[in-house]
Formats: sequence, structure tokens, C-alpha cells
Amino acid sequence: MKKTINFCLAIIIFLTAEASAQTKIVPILEMKLGGLLGGVQNGKFVDAKTTFAQLKGKGSYTIYGAKGKVGEMTALVEAPTPDEPCEDFYSFETELEDVNGIAIGANPGWNLSPRAAKTVDLNTAIYVKAASDALRTKGIINKAPKIRQAFRVDLEGDGQEEVLLTATSYDGNAQPRAEKGDYSFVLLRKIVGGKVRNIIVTGDFVTKNIEFGVPSKYELSSIADLNGDGKLEIVIYGAYYEGNWIEAFEMKANKPADIKVLNASCGV
Repeated sequence: MKKTINFCLAIIIFLTAEASAQTKIVPILEMKLGGLLGGVQNGKFVDAKTTFAQLKGKGSYTIYGAKGKVGEMTALVEAPTPDEPCEDFYSFETELEDVNGIAIGANPGWNLSPRAAKTVDLNTAIYVKAASDALRTKGIINKAPKIRQAFRVDLEGDGQEEVLLTATSYDGNAQPRAEKGDYSFVLLRKIVGGKVRNIIVTGDFVTKNIEFGVPSKYELSSIADLNGDGKLEIVIYGAYYEGNWIEAFEMKANKPADIKVLNASCGV
């Protein structure tokens, strides 16, 4: 009888937890952008509008960068202002300064950093060559590209580490002018079928001089498990001279796939 009662109690607790998971949306913010990307409900990504509808006042958040947990904060997400350039942008303000990464609603119910990323020497010859080879596929010959970020991490939890790196020719903020041969991109180096593949996740490659345009600059914002499936997502911050945005990718069929529902942007 006692075992039967305990079994029934376990079923009740399980069903209660499932019902709770169905109704709760865990919000995701991006620190550098200062905006709401969307959220997660029962392991699935939902858009910013749906997420915002469930937010009630100030919330508590935990911040994760490329190498894991960075800190904690409270934030109030605000609705878009009508007739403003960023009419679909849900902004937030926080007391923290110069903190990059994503911020997720406190106590989401899973470990966002089950496998911590490790920094890699930016001058590692094999990665400099990988970046140079990637540029060559875009018609840009550069034997020593400038690698700005490099991390080694097991994205899929299969015991095989990948390398993520960003390379850019721009030293400061993105400007409306660029020269032929300028570039900014994020590269994933991954072993597939026993062979190394260099996969351009996203990027901008300038093949002719631009006097006034929208050349873009990219950097890694965060590497974290955003939906609790055990795999790490890649969050990338992009900017041009009058705006910025976020792109998020999940691993599918051995390559990064754009999470279209999880995004935010603001610019003119």
C-alpha cells in the first residue's frame, strides 16, 4: 500500500510540474543590445512579443557570457514606443555597466552552462589559417587575419570539442565606410565524419570599397544552453554604424541553424 501511495504522489507531482512548465515562459535578454530576445516555454523558443505579455514588473536574471555565469541583476523590460524607429524592440535598463552576454530569468530549471568554454590563444597558427581559408572562399586574400575571440567548447555534449572564433579587420565601432578586403565574421571549426570543417556562422565581407553603406561587425555574446536540451546555443551580437541586432543559432545536423524566433534589433 505504501509503495502505491508514493507512486501516486510521484505522478501528481510530475503532472503538476508539467502543467507549470507549459505556462511559464523564461525570458532571455541580451546585455549589450539592451533588449528582449524572446523566451523559452517547455523547451521551445518563443518570440519577444509573446514573452513580454507574460512579464510582470521587475524580474531577476542570471547573466551568462561565452565562458559561463557572469553575475545577476534585476531588470524591467519595457514595451516598444509607438512611432519610434525600433517599433518591435523591447528594451530594458539595468544598473550594471559594461557587462556582455545574455541574461535569463532566474531559476529557469536547467543548467545553462553544463560545459564551460575555454579561451584559446588568438595567435594559434591552425586557427589563423582557418580564418584565412574562410576569407579566401569569399574572395579576400589575407594571410594573417585578426582573430578577436576564440573559444573551445563541446557544443553538442558528444564529447567532441568545437572551436568558435571571431575575426574582424575593424579596430573600433562599425563605420559607414569600409575598404576592399575588410571583414568581420564568426567561424565554427568542427569535426564531421572524421574530417575538420570550417563553417562560417555569419559575417560580412567587403569585396569593393564602400564610401557610405552598412558594413557590419560581429562578436560572440554568449555560448549557453538556452532551452534545456543539453546542447549549447551560439548568440552573436552584430552592429553597423546606426544600429545593432542579435542572431542566435542552435546545432542541427552538424551545423549551426538560425533560431529565427529568437531575435532583436534596433536601428535606422
